[in-house]
Order: sequence, then C-alpha cells, then structure tokens
Amino acid sequence: MDARNRVLARVEALRDDAVSLLQELVRVDSTTPTQPGVDRADVIGGETRVNEILQERYRGAGLETHWVAEDPERRNLVGVRAGAGGGRSLILNAHVDTVAAVDPGGWLCGSPWNPELRDGRLYGLGSTDMKGSGVAMWAVAQALEDEGVRLAGELQLHSVIGEEMMEHHLGTTAVVRAGFRADAAIVTEPTSYPKPLTVSPVAAGVWILRIVVRGKSSHCGNRSLTIRPGGPGELIGVNALEKGLLVLESLQQLERQWGLTKSHPQFSPGFFTIGPNVFHSDAGVPFPAYIPDRAVIEYVIWYPPQEDAADVARQIEEYVLTACRLDTWLARNPPVFEWLNNWPPMETPWEHPLVQTLVSAHESVTGAAVPAPSPAYPVNFGAASDGSFYEDEGIPSVVYGPGNLEIAHCRDEHVELDELVLAARVLAAAAIDWCGLEGRPAAARSGAGGGL
Repeated sequence: MDARNRVLARVEALRDDAVSLLQELVRVDSTTPTQPGVDRADVIGGETRVNEILQERYRGAGLETHWVAEDPERRNLVGVRAGAGGGRSLILNAHVDTVAAVDPGGWLCGSPWNPELRDGRLYGLGSTDMKGSGVAMWAVAQALEDEGVRLAGELQLHSVIGEEMMEHHLGTTAVVRAGFRADAAIVTEPTSYPKPLTVSPVAAGVWILRIVVRGKSSHCGNRSLTIRPGGPGELIGVNALEKGLLVLESLQQLERQWGLTKSHPQFSPGFFTIGPNVFHSDAGVPFPAYIPDRAVIEYVIWYPPQEDAADVARQIEEYVLTACRLDTWLARNPPVFEWLNNWPPMETPWEHPLVQTLVSAHESVTGAAVPAPSPAYPVNFGAASDGSFYEDEGIPSVVYGPGNLEIAHCRDEHVELDELVLAARVLAAAAIDWCGLEGRPAAARSGAGGGL
C-alpha cells in the first residue's frame, strides 16, 4: 500500500505538468484527415506531431517507445514499461485524432486550437475527446517512474490514430497485430454516463447507412403537372426529396417501435435509435430551379450488443421496402441501401476480473461506491470506442476516462482538470492492482484473456 499511495500522491503532484502537456497537445490540429469535408493536405501530420510530443514525455517516464505506421504519414505511438515478471499485462489506450471543429470562429477561447483555462476547465478541441485521457495515461507512467515503482506485469500505452473514422486497421488493430498485446485493455475515452468516471464495460453496435432515393428531374415550373389530378405525373417528373421523406418517415416509425422492442439491461429504455443525420437532395446542381432527381439520407444506427449486425440491416431494409410498396414510384424504383461501416459492440461481463479491478480502484481512490448495473442504474459507454477492436483481438476491454461526452464534437469542448487528475489516479491504482508489484504479483488471474 505504501508504494501504491506514493504513486497516487505523485500523480496529484504532476497536475501542473499535466495541464501544460494538455495545452501543448490541444495546440496541434490533429483533425482526422479522412473525415468528409476535410482536405487531407491541410491536416496531415497533426496526429503524428501529437505522438512526437508524447514520445518525448514517454521517454522521460522511462518507457521504451515504438512506432507503428500502416500509413507512414499517420504514426501510432506505443510506450512499454517492462514488468518484473509474474504479473498480468495491461494496455491503456487513447486516440490522438479529433473530428473537424464545429464553428471554428465562434469558440469561447477564440480558436479550437487555442487552449484556455477557465474556472478549473481547459477549453479546446480534443480536450475531452480525448487528449485529456492521453495526458492521464502519461501521468500514470511518469508517477511510476518518479517513485521507482516496478510492476510485476507489463504496462503498455497505446496512443493511436484514426479512431474517429473507425480506421482501427491503421490504429488500434494495427498496433495489436504488430505484437503489442496484453491480458487486458482500458480504453480511456470519456465515460460520463450516468455520471462522471463511470466504469463502462458495454457499448452498443453502430451501423452507418446511406440510403439513395431516385426521382426524375424536370423544370421546377412543371410541379403542377406532376401532382395535378389527371395530369401526366411521373411521366413529367418525380421529386426525389419528397420520396426521400417517405423513407425518412418509415424509419422514424421503426425507431419508435425499437423504443418498445429493443432493450438491454445496461442501457436506458429508448437508447437504440435510427438517427437521420444527413439529408441532401438536388438534380446535380445546387439550385432550386429543378425538380430534384436524387435524395441521400445518411443514418447512424445504434443497436443492442446481443444482436447480429446483419440481422439489424435486414430488418431495416425489409421495413423500408415494405413501406415503399405503397408508393407507385418507389415500388418500381426502390431506394438503394449502402451499408458503409459497422462498429461492432463491446461487452465484457461486469463480473470479469478486469472490470472488478477497475471498480475496486475507483472505489478506493474516490471513496464512492460503484453500484452494479441494473435497469434502475444502466451503465454503458454511450458511444463507440476502440475497445470493440481489442475484444475482436481476444483482449478483454473496459472504457474509463475523464471528460464529458455531451460536449465532445461540440463548440467549446472542455475537460474538468480535477476530473482528469482523479481519473489518472484511478488508472494508476488499477494498473498496480491488475499488474501487481515486483515480488508481489496480483493474486487473481482467472478471466484474463489475450495474453502475450
């Protein structure tokens, strides 16, 4: 306990260094270069630059550093603190890429990349999602080094690229397949639901769907001919925007049914949704003088962890096509479904030793009890994370970290600095408890998987 307490106290003492490091990281524009609307040439190299800054800090924390780069312009950083032997190994994971800034000219701090301290918060793009978490990981390693505490098991820090666009094949999965495996992984994404620093071992599956609806273009003055009783109708033109609305309405109806039919004991009622987040329609020219002949609707679909992704896709297609049979045009010209990406769910049992180690660490550091999930207290990570891809590689995972998902991807994103330091202390305690100390490895080993 003396070594553990010294490490936790040292994490607290590193607060000013941690804030300075976070400011340095936020100043770097590390927008993911493959996000639609982003010019790769404008942002490429930002992810690598963040990891170059972290590499210097990792080395100062006594970590052996490695680069993994499926794309040479986008490099992942791995830091390894070798274990003394006999203990379990652990990965801490964070991603360095961010989404593109929303309303970059309207930020409280003047710019998304101008970190500013206000009322115990640091404002700036990526502060919550998730450069603050990357700083917390560094603080764990630095505190272990400063206090001369050697773990029995190996500790790895994975600082990865490409998470925002599900490019795990370039990021987390590439790192694991390069040989950097462990018995378990903690992904340090912000876990703010139902309260800050929630131990979150479950996440929903996510489908990204594009639906393309075809119409028939004509001069806008011909609208009356397309809708007038007894008129030529579809022979003249078909408004793809309006046909797209029929598709939209059908999936809104299905979404309401999901509120009653799709559930999971660790999710709030109504969590599983079919969200239309992009709707665009025109005739190939962005001008309203045409009846539009194409509509595109893009959805983010959250489905229960226990359901198969292909079954969910079939259910949605069948429902839409059934509705379309009631429309003369759509019955003959059904919409086209483009299933773009599937982010698999994550589900590590609450009873798993990794989860319970983190629960115990949180309780001992914060003094607050962690209730088991129940319908009255649903516990889940309300977004997607690279924990899914560790699990796909046979490495049990849980999500836990500082920040608030409600302000991620938003203007004036920020992180509570007290929460960042507290998260780092809990992560340090969990690493010690999971990996064990030199000469005193952790006692329980059942349930671990994906070992070296």
